[in-house]
Amino acid sequence: MNARDLLSPLTTIDGQDQGLRARAGQHAADALTCLTMGVRTSEGRALISFYEESELKLPFASAAAAAAIIRFTEWDDIHVPSCVTPGAIAVPVGLALAEDETRFVAALCSGYAAGIALGEAIGGVSALPGTWPALLAAPAIAAVTASTALGLSVEERAQALVLALAGSSGRHGRPMGVPSARWLAIGEATLRGVRAADAARSGFKGDLDLLSSEWLMAQSASAVGWQGLRPDAILSVGLKPFVAARQGLNAIKGFLQILASGVSPQSISEVRVALPPAAVPVVSRPLNLGDRLSTIAHLGLQLGIVAFDPARLNDVSRTQAFSSETLAFAERVVVLPDESLSGESWPAKVAICVAGEWSEHHCSSVPGDPGNRESIRDLVMSKAAKISGEDPARSDGLEDLMTMKDGAVKNAYKLLCKVLVQEVNGGSRGVSAMRRTSSQ
Repeated sequence: MNARDLLSPLTTIDGQDQGLRARAGQHAADALTCLTMGVRTSEGRALISFYEESELKLPFASAAAAAAIIRFTEWDDIHVPSCVTPGAIAVPVGLALAEDETRFVAALCSGYAAGIALGEAIGGVSALPGTWPALLAAPAIAAVTASTALGLSVEERAQALVLALAGSSGRHGRPMGVPSARWLAIGEATLRGVRAADAARSGFKGDLDLLSSEWLMAQSASAVGWQGLRPDAILSVGLKPFVAARQGLNAIKGFLQILASGVSPQSISEVRVALPPAAVPVVSRPLNLGDRLSTIAHLGLQLGIVAFDPARLNDVSRTQAFSSETLAFAERVVVLPDESLSGESWPAKVAICVAGEWSEHHCSSVPGDPGNRESIRDLVMSKAAKISGEDPARSDGLEDLMTMKDGAVKNAYKLLCKVLVQEVNGGSRGVSAMRRTSSQ
């Protein structure tokens, strides 16, 4: 697939469509909320310090650091079929480089479209665990977002895309420890995409025929080929109501509804969760309490949290010990594949046993799923409310961003820089160049 032809559908995006403007604003506000939560963790601070010391240009450093931290939270948006999380990359890049709201919307929608198309082309969730679709797509998202935000020509945008993807693989192994290179990989992939756009603007050329069927198969044996870029792809991306693997969100929501009906968690002797077969491996691996990602993905632990410590559904850091009740409940949960379950939202059946009697609840969607625009806005405001108490101006800025008010993008970038600066050693550090720009 010639990269110029691949990107040609994006020429129809002018940043004026009201539906796309609203959705772009909502996803941007959601990403900034995730960033604010992520910088409060030790890994978030480590990432900021790393990029502060890298002496990169300001927009590059801020975008890379923010992308890594937003993705780290596991609370950022996701396109389920492609298994790509575009907002973590596209939002900070677009905020850093777009000159106004119209250019920002066009950049964001273009970046989302490119990343989603690439994730789908390599097979989406089927590419796991060998290839991480979000990591492979990150430089493409960043390159297309950046080149659009900078107002580059169609030819230059295509060059940016192939320059960004040359040498990419989407393979990261299983990095362990704290801080983890998993999140740094996202920041570096974002950085590569932004630098590719800068290189294309400077006249550097790549191989416009790079992204062939053979190239896709080299990235993943599950590759299905290019299906074409959709200018409105952002409308098919959902937000997460909880810090969790998306594969288990419907089961978490279903179990919340069961408890809301009056069932006592102490009375439940066993829980059986049925999920689409593709969703099972991620949420049913053995629990490792020393691995933050394991505590986020493990469905048994998540249902134990729902039962005995629901506030921790929004716990990004996962550093505090879990209660004995929570851990004991996790052992009562069995996750099973069910071929009859289908749909892009990974629906779930949650069956509970109380006093020897079984009852079942089916959940096919969660708040933030792409089909309900109003629920997405409500979810963003709910997540933002968790951080607005400390700085009401942040909530006002997010509201302006969601409505794409004039000046909202510049103010949002100042907010992004302010968040990165304030959360390192109480504000005594933080990327020094960011501090200068955030006050301009």
